[in-house]
Amino acid sequence: MAVDFFKEMGVKEPPSRLFVGGIHGKEGESTIHAIMSAENLHLSGGSLVLSNFSPSPYLSTLNPLYYMSLAGGKLLDLIRKYQPQIYLELHCYHPDKKLKLTGKNRKELFGVPSLVELENGVLIGSTSPLIRSVFFDLYDFPFILEIPCQPSPESLEVAKKMMEIASKSNNRSQIMEKLSQVYPLQVKILSDYFKEYSTNFYPAFFELKKKVQLRDLKNYRDLEELVNEVVSRGSFNLNPAQIKQLTQAYLIFREHG
Repeated sequence: MAVDFFKEMGVKEPPSRLFVGGIHGKEGESTIHAIMSAENLHLSGGSLVLSNFSPSPYLSTLNPLYYMSLAGGKLLDLIRKYQPQIYLELHCYHPDKKLKLTGKNRKELFGVPSLVELENGVLIGSTSPLIRSVFFDLYDFPFILEIPCQPSPESLEVAKKMMEIASKSNNRSQIMEKLSQVYPLQVKILSDYFKEYSTNFYPAFFELKKKVQLRDLKNYRDLEELVNEVVSRGSFNLNPAQIKQLTQAYLIFREHG
């Protein structure tokens, strides 16, 4: 089965939606089933772009090198072209990797919160902070869904349900309201995650962008020192992994923002 897929739907007015799958490794062989199920979704105004990538070398989206790869460059091109307010990355995972995605220590190890299970093995969370802070406004809705790499019909139905909610919503608040009617406990966790992001990483990133303009940074060490200064003076609650991501996000902003 061919996994390359691309389709534009709707009209070129807000909100812009982009659903993309298979952005690294062989995940596209699984996500194509979910992406194609969205072909006939009803839109509540605006546009929807569906895209599924062909196989590529696997690099994590938490690794800044991903965005220098061919697949990462293609992804950034799509984001910059369509400037989505509602953005979905579809990924897949193998059973032995589930704990890595949902474990309580994920934030300490990888700088991002644990993914939350909706049902039938489908996990939800935010996109990588390396691009969320650079390409999306605070109240946009950039999110990821992780489905099993051998998805059951039930898993695909959950993914489709999520895409239906996103396609029939015009903004973040509408999505969260509709989600809360189906997954109230999960939405409470996601809301807590958003509050933490909006009061720490997001404002720290924008403060960093302002401070950089006032400094003559000569090398990477200078940038690291400035990042630590911004975090300390702003009393932002960021762990070492997140502070490193703040530095990496700025470098992506400087190159692609």
